[in-house]
Amino acid sequence: MILWFEFIILMLVIFFTGKNLVKYGDILAEKLNLGRTIIGLIFIASITSLPELITGISSAAIVKSADLLAGDIFGSCMANIFMLVILDAFIRKQPLTAKVHHGFTLTASFGIILIVIAVLSILLSKYVYSIGWVSFSSFLIIFVYLFSLKISADYERKLIKKATREFAQKLRYEEISLRDVVFRYVLNSIFIVISASLLPKVGEKIIQSFGISETFFGTFFIAITTSLPELAVSIASIKLGLVQIAVANLLGSNIFNIFIMAVADFFFTKGSIFSFISLSSLIPALFSVVMICVVIVGLIYKAERKFFFVGNESLILTFLYFLGIYLTFVIRL
Repeated sequence: MILWFEFIILMLVIFFTGKNLVKYGDILAEKLNLGRTIIGLIFIASITSLPELITGISSAAIVKSADLLAGDIFGSCMANIFMLVILDAFIRKQPLTAKVHHGFTLTASFGIILIVIAVLSILLSKYVYSIGWVSFSSFLIIFVYLFSLKISADYERKLIKKATREFAQKLRYEEISLRDVVFRYVLNSIFIVISASLLPKVGEKIIQSFGISETFFGTFFIAITTSLPELAVSIASIKLGLVQIAVANLLGSNIFNIFIMAVADFFFTKGSIFSFISLSSLIPALFSVVMICVVIVGLIYKAERKFFFVGNESLILTFLYFLGIYLTFVIRL
C-alpha cells in the first residue's frame, strides 16, 4: 500500500504542475509572436512529454527494462488519443474534430509513420545494423521527428498568412515580463522532471510485489501517469478557448513519445533497446495507429453533430482504447 501511495503522490504532483504550463505557453506564444499551434507542437508538447522522457531514460539506464519503456511510450500514445475523447466532452454542440483545422492530419500522419518505424524496428531488430549498441532505427526516428517539426511549422506559417484573423490576437499579458514567464515555465518543468524520474523505481517495485507484467504496467499505469500533464494542459486550453493548442499538444506529444524511444536507446547499454522489447508491446503500438487513423477520419469528415455529449469518433476511440488495454493485460508474447 505504501508503494501505491507513493505512486499516487507522484501522479498528483505531475497533474497539478502540468496545469500551469498552458498559461505560460500561451504567454510565450504571444511574447514571441508565434502561432499557437507551433507552441502546442514544440514548447508545450515537449515539456508535457518530459515525464515520458525522464521515465524512458530511467527505465533504460537505471531499471534497464525495455518493456517498461515500450509500454510507457506506446501506452502514452494510446492515452493521448483517448484524451481527445475527454476534451470532446468539454465542447458543446459540435464534435472536437469540427473545431480544429484539417492541417492536424499532418501531425497525426507523422505519428503513424514514427510508430510504424518503431514497430518494424522491434520486429526486424536482428537485421538492423547498429552503431555501437545504438540501432540505426534510432537515428532514423530522430531524423523523421525533426523533419515532422519542420513540416508542421512551415504549414503553420502558411495558415497564418492565409487566415490572419484566426490566429492574430490582441496582447493580453502586457503586465507580465518575458523573464518572469520563462522563470515560471522552467520552474514547473523542473517539478515535472523530478516527479517523473521517480516513477520507474516505484513502478518496478510494484511490478515485483504484485507480479504484474512490465508491458501492461507501463501501458496502463505509467502511461496514464506520464500523460497527466497533457490532460491537464489540454483541459486548461479548452477552458481558455484555445482548442488548437489543446489538440496540437496531444498529437505533438505522440511524435515526441517515439522520439523518446530513440533517445532511450543511447542509454540502454545492453544492446539495441528494440531487440529487448517483447512482442506484447506491439499490441498498444498497433492500437495507437488504428486510433490515430480514426482521428484523421474525423478531422477530414468533420461531423456536425454529436451522439449524446461526444462525437461518433470519440465512441470508437473509447472502445479501441479499453480493448487495447484489455488485450495487453491478457496476452503475453
